[in-house]
Amino acid sequence: MFLRLTVIAAILFTLGQAVFLSLDLWDNFAKQGNDDILRLVMVRDFIAGQGWYDMVQYRVLPPDGMPLHWSRYIDLGIAAIVVPLSFFFPMPMAELLAASIWPTLIQLLALTVVTISTRRLFGTVAACFAVVCLVLWPITGGWHSAAGNLDHHNVQMLMMMLMAVCAVWPDRPYATGMIGGLAAAFSLAVGLETVPFVLGVGIIILGRVLLARTQEARQALLVFCGVLSISSVVFWVGQTAPEIRMQPMCDRLSTPILSVVWTATIASAVPLLVFRSNAATLQRLAGTIILTLIGVALSWSLLSTCLAGPYGNLPQDMQDFISVGVDEALPGIAYFFQHPETTMLFLPALTLVPVLIGFDLFSNWRAADMTSDRRVALLGLGLLSVIGFLMMLVQMRAATLSGSILPILVGYILARLFATYKHKKDSLTAFGGLLLATIFISPTTVVAALKPVLPVDNGAEISGADCRTYEAIVALNEIPKALLLPHFNVAPSILWLTHHDVLSAGYHTSAVAITNSVRPFTLEEDALRDYIAASGATHFLLCNNTPYAGQFVPRLAAGEEVDWLRRVPLSDENQVLLQVVLE
Repeated sequence: MFLRLTVIAAILFTLGQAVFLSLDLWDNFAKQGNDDILRLVMVRDFIAGQGWYDMVQYRVLPPDGMPLHWSRYIDLGIAAIVVPLSFFFPMPMAELLAASIWPTLIQLLALTVVTISTRRLFGTVAACFAVVCLVLWPITGGWHSAAGNLDHHNVQMLMMMLMAVCAVWPDRPYATGMIGGLAAAFSLAVGLETVPFVLGVGIIILGRVLLARTQEARQALLVFCGVLSISSVVFWVGQTAPEIRMQPMCDRLSTPILSVVWTATIASAVPLLVFRSNAATLQRLAGTIILTLIGVALSWSLLSTCLAGPYGNLPQDMQDFISVGVDEALPGIAYFFQHPETTMLFLPALTLVPVLIGFDLFSNWRAADMTSDRRVALLGLGLLSVIGFLMMLVQMRAATLSGSILPILVGYILARLFATYKHKKDSLTAFGGLLLATIFISPTTVVAALKPVLPVDNGAEISGADCRTYEAIVALNEIPKALLLPHFNVAPSILWLTHHDVLSAGYHTSAVAITNSVRPFTLEEDALRDYIAASGATHFLLCNNTPYAGQFVPRLAAGEEVDWLRRVPLSDENQVLLQVVLE
């Protein structure tokens, strides 16, 4: 009964949050993440008739456009909401309603998965705490589930949650193997950030076979491997244009990743089929290792192309810029020093959860209530949380890996403390439980208390928030259609709200587009004049009084005049639009 009330409250909270945030979405969507805005632009073009396989944004670097490495499957899901709504509302309103409905639907699905899985694995009390954590913890309850979040991270988190739960589910091997394999394959089709997580899930399922030696574990592994290997190929064929299918691309599901999937599948499944005896653990492990090495050797020509990473096609200065100038690409520690308050909203939970799970397993390994199924679940989910934490230290965006399963583990931890308090009734346990609940569920309270001792946030965006408001972007429509060279982080908003084309965008899929979004704003006058002349831009766009790198461009933004750039008056004074008048 109490779980039912908690779930109802969580649903009402999720719906209420969606409605509340939707009221301001028209004014605030221009300041959403660039991926959210550009995703909506791509959906708009898809609805207007752009081909399924044609993942090019033609208004960036026209006429050839800028290719994107995104999955059309996400566009299809959003378009399936926009189109029916457009029968009753103007298209701009239908788009923004869909931008609110899409992440809300994903959050409701995540709520269902968390409720059912946590209750099955750890009990009703744990499920209650897990549900509350899901809807209140910033990563799962706000940053990727709030209205306007159209990038692929919320879908990936749902897929990771599904495959993690399936990996440790104690029974129904055929169903869990199939669901887990489909979720893993779809997560790879959506984006490759989940590769470490998928490998971790595979290791857990293989480990259950080697250690538990049960028929159910073997069935789950074979089904998972079979479904993953086949469905990953299906998703790859379904979203990749025929003419580029055999190109070894390192930022999307393509032949290098497929070679990894098939190597892992063969290395895991073949020894299981060859060595059928329960006593053949060492033979199976040796076979898996040998087949993995053989698979890597045979596919090395594909894998070696990706050693430079997804940014290997960019000039070195752009690779350096991404590594230090793009927030989500920063290592976790570097991100903390750039954004200490934001980091403290999620870092304590991501750090404490694997530690507390490890301590609980060590202390209660032989406890009466520590069943074998519970051990498997804690070991498996704990391992995935460690993998996610380590990856977060490499790139901050990987916080979603362990964040996807954190509510389930938080539910277990708080339920364990609650049971201990009911038994002991001591103040120390009560205090510890309240402190951990605050860190896990209401970290804003902790940040508010620590704010006086936290370093100052020095990671402000170059683009300036005032130049990305709805009013500021719409003001650019006061001039006829132009080819703009805008600064970093503003191009998607221009594409969404204006009729202009742009020459720059912060996406690594085009070396020219990302270079245009950074390099011109570091140049001095003569070099900038030559650069703009070569680009073909008709207008140069800056943000008023913004501290760009270099010395010349900040002076332009502050009002300095030059004879080859003519100021264009706009109704929004934050925008500094300069017409190029080269002779």
